[in-house]
Amino acid sequence: IGKLSTTALADLSTTQVGELTATQVHGLTSTQLNAFDASYIDAIDAGSFSTTQIAGLDATSIGNLTSTQIGALSAAQVGSIASSSINSLTTTELAALTSTQASALTSAQIGALTTTSFSSLTTDSLSALTTTAIAGLTTADIAALTTTQGLAFTTTQIHAMSVDQAVALVTLLG
Repeated sequence: IGKLSTTALADLSTTQVGELTATQVHGLTSTQLNAFDASYIDAIDAGSFSTTQIAGLDATSIGNLTSTQIGALSAAQVGSIASSSINSLTTTELAALTSTQASALTSAQIGALTTTSFSSLTTDSLSALTTTAIAGLTTADIAALTTTQGLAFTTTQIHAMSVDQAVALVTLLG
């Protein structure tokens, strides 16, 4: 299936695309996946995507993933979403990330999120961020959080914050 042109793939029905096996999905290139419209992406079991395929999906393709598909992604798959595409996730989808998925978010992904997007993360997701991911936070990101969200940061995360980040957190918490 990896040898099919994007034109040939476009001739498949959404039903046919939905019947692709995990092995067949793995055979698709990111270019082929990016050529699919929303209905095709919706028909694919996103859990079948490799991390390489996820990393190659453009912002439109990431945006075409449903909340159910996002929820089915492994932590490794979430961590492989390109930072240039991470903002294609809705605030609802970001809020639905599990703590395991959130723990895979990278510093680049966190840094690429808008303040509104970042503030949609739940307290469980915030407390799951790695100390490396914390480096991607801006002071505006921290300031946009609720007090409850600010209290979710662990001692280890706070120790990993820059002085400016820590000051923003202290200001938030009053």
